[in-house]
Amino acid sequence: MHTAPLVIAALGTASVLVAVYHERRMHRHRRPGVTYAQATFRRDGGWRRTDLFSAEGLAHQRRASTFGVTGAALWLLALALMLLVA
Repeated sequence: MHTAPLVIAALGTASVLVAVYHERRMHRHRRPGVTYAQATFRRDGGWRRTDLFSAEGLAHQRRASTFGVTGAALWLLALALMLLVA
């Protein structure tokens, strides 16, 4: 069995875990009076909303997005490699 897809999938998992960490940190920097539901359950997801998050919260939001997309791409790459070597 080839280990490259497993290593890439593990790296994707690590990246997604970092994304979750930053997402949780982002919510610690909501503006006063903004609830979790108000910031999360929106069509725009609260993306780049200075009325919802402080500058530090928005920085965590950018990091979460970067690591989440990277993790998803690594998972897709691992899946493609698994299909190619099978």
